[in-house]
Amino acid sequence: MSVASDIHKLLDETVRRERGWLISSLVSKFGPAKVELAEDVAQDAIVKALATWPYKGVPNNPRAWLRRVAGNAALDRVRRSAREFGVDDDWDFATEDHDVITPSLSDPELDLMVLCCDPAIEPKDQLFLALKTVCGSTAAETAALFFMTEDALSQRLARAKRKLKAQSGELARFPTRFALNARLPQLLKVIYLMFAWGFLPRRGDHLFREDICREALRLSDGLFAATEGEAAGHHALHALLLFQMARLPARISLDGQLVTLERQDRTLWDQDMIFDGVQHLEAAKSSDKLTRYHLEAGIASMHAQAPEWAQTDWASISRLYALLNARAPSLSVLVNWAVSLMMHGDLNGAEDALQVAGELAGAEALPTYHLARAKLADLKDDSASALAAREQAKSCQISAPVAEHIERELGLTD
Repeated sequence: MSVASDIHKLLDETVRRERGWLISSLVSKFGPAKVELAEDVAQDAIVKALATWPYKGVPNNPRAWLRRVAGNAALDRVRRSAREFGVDDDWDFATEDHDVITPSLSDPELDLMVLCCDPAIEPKDQLFLALKTVCGSTAAETAALFFMTEDALSQRLARAKRKLKAQSGELARFPTRFALNARLPQLLKVIYLMFAWGFLPRRGDHLFREDICREALRLSDGLFAATEGEAAGHHALHALLLFQMARLPARISLDGQLVTLERQDRTLWDQDMIFDGVQHLEAAKSSDKLTRYHLEAGIASMHAQAPEWAQTDWASISRLYALLNARAPSLSVLVNWAVSLMMHGDLNGAEDALQVAGELAGAEALPTYHLARAKLADLKDDSASALAAREQAKSCQISAPVAEHIERELGLTD
């Protein structure tokens, strides 16, 4: 990797991480009615902060440097518009090591997530707003995650921000314990979707975004500290994230190519993470409510603990997918259920699952759907159908490394 690409990668990761901190800290000061203004200030500040970095080199402490320079830029903007922001013109921004105020959850990003999950906002719009505002996803990335157009997403975000602007007072900024507990299921969904976005991006040049996955884990840890794991399924969700994170080093080859689960070097899996995941999954069993996170974590644990591909317990995995499909049906679940049935040797069951999935595929067009059909065609020795399915997978929303993997399977690249 070149020096320029190293700088670009570090810059991108730092900005994505610090943007959420900056917006969250500004909202803590300005209040919920000023989320959009806080976004504008943060964007202006970051643009100014990064104007010289690629030319002068990476500072010794990029995070502290960005906070200091971005904070000064934000301070200039606020002082020019003190009346607009409702603050005194002698207001001072936080130092590089402290937040604007002491947040209610001791984490400004979690505070802003709680704010975005205000029940006055439509549940799905809460997710859009949190991912876009707190997690730093672009409009294009958020739209791709939900199989939406950017215009449709923009309209939903504008509506959510209007509703949020109408909220005011300390309750909006610092919800009561009861209000916080009511929002916990949505907070878990935000973390789940954030991790999914980092684990398998649907566009761009990255096979995965480890920085985003780690941030989702950090937010989950922070939520544990604030709520003592009170949300049903939180332990299971955390276990799921750990099991999936543990496999990241083996998912990519030295030359940047996708390595499928079947071919991964399992000695590269992080055994400490897998151990911690097992502990959280055990803790999840004490919950009196079964969530989708329990089932997904159970599936992930089967893969994480299998010594090798041939020893994977496909029978148990297919049963868990059947339960998951009954509780939280989706195209993705159906496709993965079909794959588990194939691996278990039940080709007729896989065909039935894919038949149902085919009725939904037009709306979401997951590449895994077409690749699963290709796998089934391979098993049935139908090379023409397999080729057609792989060609269709190329037209879906996928990252460049996944597209290259499909092309290699088609024999279009070396």
